[in-house]
Amino acid sequence: MKPMGSILNANNEIFKRIEKIKQETIRDPQIKAFIDSNNVTQQMIDNDLSVLQEYKDSSIMCADCLSYGQCKNFVPGHTPELYIDNNHIKIRHLPCPSKLAFDEEQKMKQFITAIHMPKDVLKAKLADIYLDDKTRIDIVRRAGLVCREIAKGEDTKGMYIHGPFGTGKSFILGAIANELKAQHIYSTLLYFPEFIRELKNGFNDGTYAERLNKVKHTPVLMLDDVGAEDLTPWVRDEVLGPILNHRMMHNMPTFFSSNFDFKELSYHLSITKQGAELTKARRIMERVETLSDAYLLSGKNYRRQK
Repeated sequence: MKPMGSILNANNEIFKRIEKIKQETIRDPQIKAFIDSNNVTQQMIDNDLSVLQEYKDSSIMCADCLSYGQCKNFVPGHTPELYIDNNHIKIRHLPCPSKLAFDEEQKMKQFITAIHMPKDVLKAKLADIYLDDKTRIDIVRRAGLVCREIAKGEDTKGMYIHGPFGTGKSFILGAIANELKAQHIYSTLLYFPEFIRELKNGFNDGTYAERLNKVKHTPVLMLDDVGAEDLTPWVRDEVLGPILNHRMMHNMPTFFSSNFDFKELSYHLSITKQGAELTKARRIMERVETLSDAYLLSGKNYRRQK
């Protein structure tokens, strides 16, 4: 059995360490401010010292935090807050600015559904578009106006942006999608040739109708590179036709990009293995022209400058 003196000395050492921890804790600037502004008593500090320590440790981690993804707190993405409840010091964890920013970013991503679109297109902004000739200035002005009209819930025609390779047609569609995203408006931006290939796969996995209906019913639709697909009567009459007809009947904003102008696209739509089908092509073009106004995007090939 240990002598009573050694036991008392050991206890004294424990009390000294506790007192040292206590003094270090209450000297923390944030904790000191909390104590002073809430009339915290010594008894409350002694009873809930562990709570104050938890707050101090979590606050230190927050101070060194670089991003939500690197958060080391017990409750990731949350910052501690002290409060008084029934004469006890308590702690709660609230979402920190990094977590709120992360959640907002994830929420905003939901406003654009992209199918096989390049990353630079998905980051595009109207302010980033080169304005080195009048046609580009006119297109950007019209894009901004159309976005404002859509945001107001007004019926408006989309844009059919056509021109040579690399002039930035897809980039402008991405910029419009991001402009609408900022207004919390959902849009679907898809590379049309690849969408056709995915749609064919839908026959095998039973998702054909679901994939087609999502595109038909999306609030704002952007079909990128129309005319670059391998045209068949099925693509024209069973895919493109029903999509455009539904959107025309319901006045749903629809945008296009293409290397073809209206006349060239009409010719493209008419030529299949079955021969020239001018009437069926004209039926599709009537819907394209009802849904959108044509804008020529001329200029140099910016893609080659990257």
